Amino acid sequence: MFKTTNLTNTESVSLSKEIALVGVQDTPLMSLLMAKGRVEKSNGKIHTWRERSFDTTSDISQVEGSETTVFQESGRAELNNVCEIFKKAASVSGSVSAISVPGQPNIFAAEINDRLIETKVAIEKALMGGVRNDGSASPYIRRMDGLSKWVDTANKVTGETANVISEKEIKDTVRKLWAQGLATGEYFAIVNADLKEQIDELYKGSYRYIAQENVFGLTVDKLRTNYGDVNFILSRHQDATKMHIFDVNYLSLAFLREPLFEALAKTGDSVKGHVLAELTLKVGSKKAVAEYSLKTS
Repeated sequence: MFKTTNLTNTESVSLSKEIALVGVQDTPLMSLLMAKGRVEKSNGKIHTWRERSFDTTSDISQVEGSETTVFQESGRAELNNVCEIFKKAASVSGSVSAISVPGQPNIFAAEINDRLIETKVAIEKALMGGVRNDGSASPYIRRMDGLSKWVDTANKVTGETANVISEKEIKDTVRKLWAQGLATGEYFAIVNADLKEQIDELYKGSYRYIAQENVFGLTVDKLRTNYGDVNFILSRHQDATKMHIFDVNYLSLAFLREPLFEALAKTGDSVKGHVLAELTLKVGSKKAVAEYSLKTS
C-alpha cells in the first residue's frame, strides 16, 4: 500500500504499480490493459500513431526466374487521440493526522489511496465513453475518445428485436472481426448488467464441457464460436444498450504522465497532496473493435 512517511513538500511518488492493483472490479478495461502490459509512453498531448493495413494483392504467383519490378507496402493511416489529465486531491488537518485510529494509523495515506481508486474509475469512464475535445476552447479541458468512438463502420451490428439480444447477433458481431482478418481469434466483450443477464439466459441449462466447465453455464464467462473465443467482462460503465468486442492486442494505454502522487506545499495546519495521471486510449486499428447495439424501439 502507498505510504506517506516522511514525505517532503517537493517529493513525488509513482503510483503506476498501485493503480494496476486497486479497484479492479470497477475498472475492468483499464485493469485488463495494465495486466496484459498494454502500456506505452505517449509522444505528446496529442498521441499519434500509424494504423497498419496489409496489402490486399490477391495474385502474387510468379513465373520462374522473373524480375522483381512490383513492390507492395502496408497502408499506414495516421491516427491520434487526445491525452486527458485526471487529478484528485486530499487535505488532512494536523489534528486528524495526530489521531490514532485502530487499523488505520495514517489517515492521509488512506485518503490518498481512496483518491487513487476514484481517479482510476474516472479514467475507466473516459476509456469507455469519452468524447474527444482537444481543449482549444473554454474551459480548455482536453478529453480523449473512448472505445465506443473507435468502431469501424463495417464492424457494427444492430439488434433485430426490440430490447432482446440473440445468439446469432452475438456471433454476427464476432464474425465482423474475423472478416477483417484479425489473426488471434481471442476477443474480449464488455457489457453492462442487463445485456449480460440476457446472454447468461441464452445458455441457461446448456452445458458443453470442453476442458473448462465455465465455458457455458448459468454465468457465461467465455463463449466459443467459429470465428473466435469471446471473454465476457461486466462493466457498470458500459452503455446499457451496447456491447463492444475487441482484440486486446490492438489496444493500449498511452501515458504522457504515469499515475503519481505529489505532496503540495504546506501553507497551514494541514497535509496536502494530489494524485495525477495524463493518458489516452490507443487503438491500433479500428478494424479490431466491433459494436453490437440493442434495438430499443
